[in-house]
Amino acid sequence: MDINSERKGEILIISPKIRLDAYGAIKLDDVLKKQLKDHDFAVIFDLEEVKYLSSGGIRTFLETQKKLEKNDGNITLCNVKKYPREVLEMAGFDQIFPIYSTLEDAIASYKKPPRYSDSDVEYSEFEDDILSLKTLKVSNKNSYLKVLGDVQGVLYARITAEDIYSRKFSDTEYSIGLGGLGEDIMDYMGIMGEMMTIGGTMVWLPTDGHDTPDFLIPQRDTGKITIHTGFNVALDGEFNEIMVVQAKTDAGFSVDELYASLFKMAREMRTSFKGIISIAMQADIKEFYSSGVNISPIEDLAPNNQEMITHEDNIDSWMNVNTIGKYKGETIVSFGVGVDLKSDLSAFDEDALGSLFYMHPANLSDKAMLLHNHAVVFKHLPLIETSDLNGRIREIVNNGYFMDMRHLLDNTRIRRAVIGISYINDIIFED
Repeated sequence: MDINSERKGEILIISPKIRLDAYGAIKLDDVLKKQLKDHDFAVIFDLEEVKYLSSGGIRTFLETQKKLEKNDGNITLCNVKKYPREVLEMAGFDQIFPIYSTLEDAIASYKKPPRYSDSDVEYSEFEDDILSLKTLKVSNKNSYLKVLGDVQGVLYARITAEDIYSRKFSDTEYSIGLGGLGEDIMDYMGIMGEMMTIGGTMVWLPTDGHDTPDFLIPQRDTGKITIHTGFNVALDGEFNEIMVVQAKTDAGFSVDELYASLFKMAREMRTSFKGIISIAMQADIKEFYSSGVNISPIEDLAPNNQEMITHEDNIDSWMNVNTIGKYKGETIVSFGVGVDLKSDLSAFDEDALGSLFYMHPANLSDKAMLLHNHAVVFKHLPLIETSDLNGRIREIVNNGYFMDMRHLLDNTRIRRAVIGISYINDIIFED
C-alpha cells in the first residue's frame, strides 16, 4: 500500500510511502478520514519513506492537529528525511510539530498569524461605463520587472537543464512563470508547470497527470529550499496604488476590461506611465476561465512537428483550456502583468517585450493589450477594503481553503476586487 496505518494502544501511526504534495495529501486525507476516530488524541506520521513534502502535506498535518486539539492531543513526526525537514524548517512548522529521530522515540514521548489592523484613507476615484475605482493608498516609488529566461523557450518546449534557475522565496514576493519544487532536478524537471508566487508563497501545477496544484507556504526563508524555474517574471518594488474595484452591473467585469480601465486611467492621470503595469488582487469570482500546460515544456518532450505548443496541431495535447465558467462566488488571489498597446512603448526594447508576452490562443477578444496573469482559487473569503493588500493576501494564503491554481484567461469575470497596481519603470533581465 502507498499509505500504511496501524495502532499501538491509543496511538494511530500513519506511514506514507508517497510524495506528500497536494495530490498525495488528498490520498493521505482519505486514509485519515477512515482511520481517525473522534476520541483520538495521538497521531504519529512516520515519514521514513517520504522524500518530498510541500504545503499540501503540511496542511494535512495541521488539519489533523486541529482535530486532535479538542481532545488535548497532538501529532508528532518521526524519521523525517533531509528535504522534508528543510521544507518544515522553511515553512516554520519545525517549531510547531514535535519531530523525533525514530518511531520508538515518538511513541515514548507520550498558532495562527496575527490579524492585521488597518485604518484606510480614501484618496481619489475614477470610473468608466463598466467599473468604478476607489484609491486607498498611493506610492510614487519606482517598480521594475525582474525576468529569468524567455517565454519563447516555454512556447517552443526548448527548456533544458541549463535553462533552469533557482530563486529564493524572499526574492519572489509576486511572480508568474514556469517552475517546480524539489531537491534534485529530476524531481521536478519532467513535471514543471504553471507557477506563481503570491505574498512569497509558491504555487505550481505539476504536469504529472494528476491535475492538482501544489504549494509551499514559507514563514521564513532558510535558503535551503528554492524555487526552480525555466521562466519567471517577478515584481521588484511595491504597489504604487491600492484600489477597490466595483462592477457597475450584475454582469461584473472581465480581466481585460479591468486592465483596459486601468490603462485608460493611467494615460489620463499619470504622465510617467510607460505602458506596462503589474496587478496583484483579491477578487470575488463571477466566472473563472483558465488554462494550464499538460506537459513540461522541456526539450526532451518537445512536439515532433517543432511548432509551438499552442499550434493547432499541438494545443489539444499540450494545454488544458477551461471554457466553462467555474467557481462562482469564490475568491481568487492573482498576480499578472499587462502591456497597453495604445501607449508609447519606446522606453522598452521590442525583444524584451517579446520575451515576456505572447498571444494566448484562448484569449479571443479584440486585442489592444497583451496580458499574462495567474490565479489561485480559495473558498470564498470576505473582501476587505484595506490598504495593506499584501498583509491580507498573506492572511488568505495562510488560512484560506485552497481550491485551484491556473493561468487566468482574460475573459474571467469578477464582481469586486481590491488590487495593487505597480507602474513598471523598467525590465531587468537576470543571469
